Amino acid sequence: MAYWQPFVKHHVGDRCVLTGFLFALLSLFSHDFQVDAVVYLVDAYDRERFAESKKELDALLSDEALANVPFLVLGNKIDMPYAASEDELRYHLGLTNFTTGKGKVNLVDSDVRPLEVFMCSIVRKMGYGEGFRWLSQYIK
Repeated sequence: MAYWQPFVKHHVGDRCVLTGFLFALLSLFSHDFQVDAVVYLVDAYDRERFAESKKELDALLSDEALANVPFLVLGNKIDMPYAASEDELRYHLGLTNFTTGKGKVNLVDSDVRPLEVFMCSIVRKMGYGEGFRWLSQYIK
């Protein structure tokens, strides 16, 4: 189950609870807090906004303050007919051959930032659990 609540701890943002996971949605322009991971949610059905999503993702990935932070990209709305496939989403986001791999990938002694794409349907409660389990192995 997902729901949104107002969140005022850092002046802007919301918090989202997804089946036991609590996420704070904050402005990354005030770097007065520790970021453990980034979960980037993309509407896999809205192809017209893929270029905009890529631009925003590229800005986050190039932010020095997030250089060592793991990124989970969730392609949402796979329950909708004609939603993009994982390969199509990777292509449009410029992530083909740039992700680290699903499963347990040991990156301890490397300078590689964990980055992976998982497809999901928040409404149908599917797919995002695998992504969060993958992400949890990289949060310190």
